[in-house]
Amino acid sequence: MISRLVLVAESIVSLSCIATHAQVQLMGKVWMPRAPELAAKAPANTGLAEDYFAPGRPADPPELLPLAGIRCFGSLDDSDSQALSHATWETAPAGWYRLSGSAGRYTLLFTGPSKFIRPVIVTNVYAVGKDVIDRKVVPPAFYAVCQQDRWDDKAAAAYYQTFIAGGTSVTNVGFKAVHDGVDGGGPGNQTILVSIHQKGPGTPDTWPQVGPTVPVPGVDCGGPKNYEWSAAWNSGEVPTVPGETYAVCLKPATPGNGFQMFWRLDGDRREDCYRVGKDAQAGFVGRDLWIYVAGDGDGLLIPYNKHIHKQYGEFAGFSRRWSQTYLAQGRGLAAVVLYAATGGSQPAIQRQRLRLRVRKAGPDGPVVGVEKIAVGEGIHTGDASWGTFGAVFAPGEVALEPGRTYALDFESIENYASLHGYVNIKGVPSDEKAGFNPYRRQPGESCEHGTAYKDGQDAGFDLDMQIVEYEHAVENWARAVDPDNLLLDGDMQSGDLAKDDTDTGSLAGWTRFTTGAATAHRYVVDVPGQDNRILRVQGEATPGKPIDGGYVQRVAGLSHLDTWRITGRVRCSWPLDADHACYVGIDPTGQDADSKADSIRWAPLPSIHSIFVAFDGGPVRTKTGAISVWLRAAARSTAGFPFRADFDDFALRRVHTGIPGVHPVRIAAD
Repeated sequence: MISRLVLVAESIVSLSCIATHAQVQLMGKVWMPRAPELAAKAPANTGLAEDYFAPGRPADPPELLPLAGIRCFGSLDDSDSQALSHATWETAPAGWYRLSGSAGRYTLLFTGPSKFIRPVIVTNVYAVGKDVIDRKVVPPAFYAVCQQDRWDDKAAAAYYQTFIAGGTSVTNVGFKAVHDGVDGGGPGNQTILVSIHQKGPGTPDTWPQVGPTVPVPGVDCGGPKNYEWSAAWNSGEVPTVPGETYAVCLKPATPGNGFQMFWRLDGDRREDCYRVGKDAQAGFVGRDLWIYVAGDGDGLLIPYNKHIHKQYGEFAGFSRRWSQTYLAQGRGLAAVVLYAATGGSQPAIQRQRLRLRVRKAGPDGPVVGVEKIAVGEGIHTGDASWGTFGAVFAPGEVALEPGRTYALDFESIENYASLHGYVNIKGVPSDEKAGFNPYRRQPGESCEHGTAYKDGQDAGFDLDMQIVEYEHAVENWARAVDPDNLLLDGDMQSGDLAKDDTDTGSLAGWTRFTTGAATAHRYVVDVPGQDNRILRVQGEATPGKPIDGGYVQRVAGLSHLDTWRITGRVRCSWPLDADHACYVGIDPTGQDADSKADSIRWAPLPSIHSIFVAFDGGPVRTKTGAISVWLRAAARSTAGFPFRADFDDFALRRVHTGIPGVHPVRIAAD
């Protein structure tokens, strides 16, 4: 019964999508405050679309750092659609992204992997016909200071930036140097080593190291070159204790070399920079370095990360099918990003797709969960194209067992229809050979518990990619909502009961409406002698004197960024037929004055009489910052049996877009 009513309500949304063309746009910016105390400078994340290309549009606040080159992927539920892809812009509007596709429920990914940010996943992004949803994305961090108006004016042999761990493992570090220590604006560069150290007795240069050192090759900055650099680890490689103090160490791989970092003044010594000069002078300097540190603790795990920031190394070889095995840490697959190129006589990587299957044990093992169609994102010169393929999984779509080996199996789905007729910029026609050419991991990177397979055969190396998992298992995440009920007296339990059958009673928050002369309203106890209270519509309908009325409540202060679920219970002494009906109406405009307004989306029910049935209105997005909920009953005749329509336990809750296991949620209609 519950599923039937959910389908009834959601079919209303589906039909409206068809009528208005179901294309949606998911856009916005990826940025971060240049320091934690500057977060308030960010514009409100309202979800309302901005025109980022409008002439004279004000520049973004200087306190924000737009993040360019971040890969954005969005996947719908199930297996029957390809992912959407984009990379945030480097030029104005810097940090901007746009995904456009079919209506439905999306899971979104924002990641490097070669950039310094920890992946961000947004779940339960519902979009219906012609929705344009503007979402500002801020990557999580244990420590993030990105100010560059001051810098060290002398080369240092090493820097130790202390920070307080916000989770159980460090996975991402980013930094920006003002001078590479070699020749600044010239062609020279050097390798910087990044390591994490746990606070102990003495100064940070004596603290014990936690986890392996990651090299950052080719650090080249100074003059006009103003790049960000990064290092990364798999979840668990650098374990941390939340609330404890650690330090990021940056130092040249070549002894005796130095370099210079951006920093800012800061009197808070809980997080401070310990500088080791080339002259061996060392000490805390009351500065915060331009450094980003992030890690586990947000419900995601990264069992296979891109440790070394350098992109596009050695090719693995062109083939229609490649696989990579690895050891799972979490209980569900969240996202996969694979570095790859396509053939020079093929369309751009943005038009190439790979079928992604998860298999147990190896490349020929049984498939686990749903498959996805990954799509490419990257660069196309006209006769060459390279970048990444990505796909995102909703919680629960692919269940994993921690400690078990899985294979990610990629296979091109390109065919005659997608390849034939393409001619590249040099006049070379397509060879019509479906396939792709992944990149191998950088030298020094390896997957201890996995390997790559070409056409099912062990290749003896690993592919350059990033795998993101959900730490916690979950079911029915599509109906996850926040616990708070925004309807006043939605549970119907705290009003003044009707004293007798001539009294209506009253319940704060709910306003009565009537359009039928025989309509009577009652706030009563459901069953005599029990505590549960309900709202009731009743009456004796006769020809020309129908029952039609109910209750309405308006909830204001809602964000267009979010979607909302309305749930409740409905019971009627008559089943739904031509003469009797109950309705739950949802008005995304929030108007509560006209029960006949075209803006109300009515769901008729129930199909069984005298038993409470659950109602779930599906996700709805406000158009004005408010939503009104209408509880209505109607009857043209009550001959043969009294008409009573009862409403109980209604709620309006925000759809939860976070990660399972992080914040309290409830599953709608449970």
